[in-house]
Amino acid sequence: MSPLLELGPSRDPVGLCALGLGLVLLAAGILGRARCRAWLVRGSSVWWVGSCALLAALLSAGYVAYFLRGGPRIIDATSYFLEARALAAGKLAFAIPEPTGSFRGRFSVFGPAGLAVIFPPGYPLALALGFRLGAPLAVGPLLAALLVAATYRAAKELELGELTARVAAVLSLLCAALRYHTADTMSHGLSALLLVVSVTAALRPAPRRVVLAGLLSGWLCATRPMTGIVAVAIIGMLVTLRSAPRRRLLLLVTTVASLVPGLALIACYQRAATGSFFHSTQLAYYALADGPPGCFRWGFGAGIGCRFEHADFVRKHLEHGFGLTSALYVTGERLLWHAFDIVNVAPLAVLVPWFSWNARDNRGVRWAAATILLVILAYLPFYFPGSYPGGGSRLLADVLPLEHVLLAGALTRLGLAAVTPGLVLLGFALSTVHAHLALREREGGRPMFDSRLVADAHVTHGLVWVETDHGFALGHDPAAQDPKTSVVVARFRGDAHDRALWEELGRPASFRYGYSIATGSSSLIKFAPPAAAWRWEAEAEWPLLSVSAGWAHPDFAACLSQGRGLRVEPTPNAEVELELGAPRRERYELTVGWLASAGARLTLRVGAQTVAFVHRTDGCEASGSTAMALEPMNRVTLATSSALVLDYLELTGVASK
Repeated sequence: MSPLLELGPSRDPVGLCALGLGLVLLAAGILGRARCRAWLVRGSSVWWVGSCALLAALLSAGYVAYFLRGGPRIIDATSYFLEARALAAGKLAFAIPEPTGSFRGRFSVFGPAGLAVIFPPGYPLALALGFRLGAPLAVGPLLAALLVAATYRAAKELELGELTARVAAVLSLLCAALRYHTADTMSHGLSALLLVVSVTAALRPAPRRVVLAGLLSGWLCATRPMTGIVAVAIIGMLVTLRSAPRRRLLLLVTTVASLVPGLALIACYQRAATGSFFHSTQLAYYALADGPPGCFRWGFGAGIGCRFEHADFVRKHLEHGFGLTSALYVTGERLLWHAFDIVNVAPLAVLVPWFSWNARDNRGVRWAAATILLVILAYLPFYFPGSYPGGGSRLLADVLPLEHVLLAGALTRLGLAAVTPGLVLLGFALSTVHAHLALREREGGRPMFDSRLVADAHVTHGLVWVETDHGFALGHDPAAQDPKTSVVVARFRGDAHDRALWEELGRPASFRYGYSIATGSSSLIKFAPPAAAWRWEAEAEWPLLSVSAGWAHPDFAACLSQGRGLRVEPTPNAEVELELGAPRRERYELTVGWLASAGARLTLRVGAQTVAFVHRTDGCEASGSTAMALEPMNRVTLATSSALVLDYLELTGVASK
């Protein structure tokens, strides 16, 4: 929270420029209010909106270069990047070589059609167009320009007047949260655009407008499903209440039919990722990657709150489950962040509900306010705030354009239109700039994979290992499968996964891409995996291939190999599936390294073979087994009723017959 609440000017050049320009514009607005007000409505609306839209696109492009330093930064954004690259190659999910543990990782699921990212496909579909045109990072600035135009148009649809519409366009232009969401590869810029256009299109139900509203709200369902459900509900009510009775049924049927493309897109994506049209990719992921079972869901009750992904928050706030009190606390935290998001000046956020009430005689204002309120309520039963510096309260970012319209109405009604640009710029310079600077410097302050480093080293084909989830998502190209002709990017595991993959791909030229979170520096060195012990680190198998009972996640302890392992939590039993490769079809001596209490038991099952182990002492130990016949690639089922940390599975030599 500290970057959010930090006040005062920064030493950053962008912040200082905003401070200087804000002071000039604020002084001009105060001293020459009538002249500034006249300037705001001078010239044609096309020129005004076009200029603001162009500036918004340029500022978002500048945000990519300056604050993001050239590419996606947070793990969600890099995952969207990978998903869009797959869609650009015509793949909902993509095949990966064995061992799959060299590619599986955070925010991905391995399903019937291959590896897939867990996020809905609506935004990646738009980003995929950027990939096809060779400029994926241009999609965000384009959305920024469209958002300015859509915000202006929404104010006109609400019949708030030309001055209010232009002030709304200025708010969209100067909103720092929107600059982030139309710079990083996150879905909220598109979601905000789809929501504001679909709802305002339905304010005056007519066949063409209803088709547009239905198509866009369907796309929104495939982008941000919860926001999409709100949009569909609002559009359904508008069509029902504001259309002539003799046309109502036709318009409702038209609306439902228009939803089909978006709903079909998300259903087909879920089928490719999970094997079912109706199984959420995110629920499938958290069932394999976190716990307790059912921890990631919408609603109230005990057991909600994933204890690995959101461990600190759950431990602090949800030890007794997620109830109404917890929900109100989380929503209050979201709204605090969101107050800064709207126009950089948190106190101005109170003008949105004020104007909604003050202008309640305007039906369009009532529907806009209802949409905002329903989105807030829709996310109330979700346990995690989902806020971070720069991105703000991202779960509520979808309603920013509608809030800009209502806030512009309030500022105009209060006679503050002339001072708005200066006030908003000063809000950025003295308040929200600190959050964006914190975003810029986090995790080394650079994208964790830079393709230019690979190109500068004249690496045009081969195998490149990366050490971070971010780096894999940025570097892996689902269309690049052959290291003889392209660069295949895989996850560096530091164990038998690396050797097995290298052998599987024909021992190509291989390199290790390093990234320092401490300094933000990157390196690329030649590297061939050693033919050392055939040890499979258990943490490399997370997220798991399948979970029948219990749950598992990575864990850390000094006595573990590489300091990491896979914690298995029974509820009250656990049964999970891992991958285990062997150099060839043969019999091997299997050694299991694990951390547990004395007397803990685990059972390993490979095909028809079953081996049981008992932990002899408290702490880490290695237990040997009898010989086991293995294929080159095997599925291993681990069953236990004891909490334990699986360290590794190691194959040593050929057992005597």
